[in-house]
Amino acid sequence: MILVVGGTGRLGSRLNDELVRRGASVRIMARGESQPFPGKEVDGVELVRGTLASGADCDRAVAGCSQVVFAASGFGLKRGGNPRSVDRDGALRLIEAASRAGVEHVVMMSMHGAAPDAPLEFLRMKYAAEEALKASGMAWTVIRLGANLDQFLDSMSQPLHTKGRVPVFGSGRAPVTFTSTPDAAAAVLLALFGPSLRGRIIEWGSETLPFNTLAEAILADAGKGSIQRIPVAALRVMAAVARPVSPFMARMARAALWMESGAAAFDPAVARSAFPDIPVIGLRESLDQIRNA
Repeated sequence: MILVVGGTGRLGSRLNDELVRRGASVRIMARGESQPFPGKEVDGVELVRGTLASGADCDRAVAGCSQVVFAASGFGLKRGGNPRSVDRDGALRLIEAASRAGVEHVVMMSMHGAAPDAPLEFLRMKYAAEEALKASGMAWTVIRLGANLDQFLDSMSQPLHTKGRVPVFGSGRAPVTFTSTPDAAAAVLLALFGPSLRGRIIEWGSETLPFNTLAEAILADAGKGSIQRIPVAALRVMAAVARPVSPFMARMARAALWMESGAAAFDPAVARSAFPDIPVIGLRESLDQIRNA
């Protein structure tokens, strides 16, 4: 049995489908709030409604599992969680439960830039979870992803349909390494079904592109619209004043400023060179998939 924590999210849903296709038994753990549980039962998939804030829920979720994928995140939550409560405290709670239950291997989804002194709380919390997993005594894999390509394409496209504009935070010129959801899932499957990634931290990306390129591709596909640029000065104000009223918006602004610095870029070829048979699903393929969904 493979447990996917955060199994109703973008990556978790993709993983569930891939694992079922491979004949694996899958258990999904999620709150069922930010993303709904599947509307109907799927053969080979067990649903566990639970929260990472509960030790009992974590114990129930890991029972009988040989491997666990931690794909939950508190970064995008507007209520009911944040990076500290989900990405660090929740991850630590689940790691402890998995160790007690005799889980063999845990795959931790992390982010490029995770470090004890990272400028973003999200990245500091991810690093703390990585360190706890490495010290747990279980076999482990840490996959540090780039910014989720599909999520940004979705969020940038939505205002185009209502306002005729595609938002770009900052100059849009800074390089950012994006990871598509299919590419992230491919890395997880590699970790689950082979020994090559055990005991390793890898940075897994698809393409390094500026946000202007994403915006121009969205506009070209739509054949209409324009770019709405949110200047760096406005991001700094948002990061400072939004925190008491909207921690989510403050996190978004700080993340945008971090990306504007160029720190969100890395070379995807470094990790991918060892696995040349895994195709890259980049901007063009991701736009096609979104359009045809």
